[in-house]
Amino acid sequence: MKLRDIAIGANASMYFRLNFKKIKGVFYPTNEDEVVQAIAAAQKMGVSVTPKGGGSGLSGACTGGNTERVMISSLRMTDLLKISKDTDQPYIDVQPGASPDEINAILEPIGFKLWVAPSSRDIATVGGILSTDGGGNDTWVNGTMRDNTIHAKMILYDGTKIIVDQDGVQSDNDELAAKLNSVEMTLHDVAASHGTLGFITELRLVIKPFPDEKLIGGIVKFDNASELGIALDKMIERRSKIRYGESIVAAHDDIRGGLSTPLLILEFPDSEMDEVLDIVDLDELNPSELEKMKDIRIKLPKRNPAKGKQIALFEGYGFHGDNLMTMQRGIDSIDSLLRDHGLEPFAKYGHAPSKWYLGDNTPAFGLIMHSREIRPDDASGRDLFDAVLDIVELTEKLGITPKPEHKWPFSDKEKLTRMNQLREILNSHFNEFLFDSNCDDVLSSMV
Repeated sequence: MKLRDIAIGANASMYFRLNFKKIKGVFYPTNEDEVVQAIAAAQKMGVSVTPKGGGSGLSGACTGGNTERVMISSLRMTDLLKISKDTDQPYIDVQPGASPDEINAILEPIGFKLWVAPSSRDIATVGGILSTDGGGNDTWVNGTMRDNTIHAKMILYDGTKIIVDQDGVQSDNDELAAKLNSVEMTLHDVAASHGTLGFITELRLVIKPFPDEKLIGGIVKFDNASELGIALDKMIERRSKIRYGESIVAAHDDIRGGLSTPLLILEFPDSEMDEVLDIVDLDELNPSELEKMKDIRIKLPKRNPAKGKQIALFEGYGFHGDNLMTMQRGIDSIDSLLRDHGLEPFAKYGHAPSKWYLGDNTPAFGLIMHSREIRPDDASGRDLFDAVLDIVELTEKLGITPKPEHKWPFSDKEKLTRMNQLREILNSHFNEFLFDSNCDDVLSSMV
């Protein structure tokens, strides 16, 4: 494996221009003791630590910026340690480098599953998914990674071991545990912290059996995105039992084919048909037709334009609350901004209805819209990053959530303030560049 493979993201991240001379060591521990030794090496050199999972995150955090650092990969920490399925809350204990697909290959033959399914579930690690609080098209039903984690074991920069759960912190260091519990640190803080608090060495994850139900589904077509948003708002209000919900909000002529957008692909228990029909005008599909539509949605953003190259400039937009009702206006504003920067909208799609968390740990419900653009040939990295900054400003003005596991880790000031409070207590030296006043310049130099 090359140094480049551990330093940069694995797939769609646009942050990859790094000064590799600043990476002072790369470690591939297999257990907790080896993690302690790797962190001790960083401490001895006086450099920061960058935790790295599968590299599928898009925020740039897993690169560590351009400062001197040690990188610690979890890719050899893939052991499944314990399965307990005969308790009130079945669980599995795993090392952080295991992917959901690897875990479910063991669980599904015994009738259980880890119900967290990001699109990168074949390469994303569970430690990384918790660090970004990721999820997939099942978050409406099963929640994000924090909702499916019982506790996480972590190693801090001084080698201290802590266990963080939904209620607080445990540690052999009683004084530290008391300080962290006095400020009410919980698993909510570890979620979406982008590896800035410590290195996760083990997770206890919720597992559930497969539901005994027959699923049916189809597609719903809308005249505009606001109609889609209004329908989603009704589903959210009624807590509709949607098991699979994916939208194709918009598509460029080069890839549209015969699609009429916006549209919604739904799958739900057959007992819910009347409830769904009371909200939307559903065109029911047979199982093979439904699977074909799912495949079209998955492959849509993987196609290329006839001319130019596509880019995931700003991957995630969270439409929720009032901005669902005026979604078309929000999308038009976003597209206008993109074109002002010379970018052509290419594809918009995403999980709907869905769930995520705001920086104050309040859950939000709505549409997680992913986006692809055709980049101009003459755009510099700084040009593209300036567009990202403008998108952050626009989405915050419109009340749309810039999805934190994607391009902008801490635009939510409440989350940023909380991370700084905890990092001071923890004496953390993990991914320090994310808190530097020059973070924007660092990230722009990496595009």
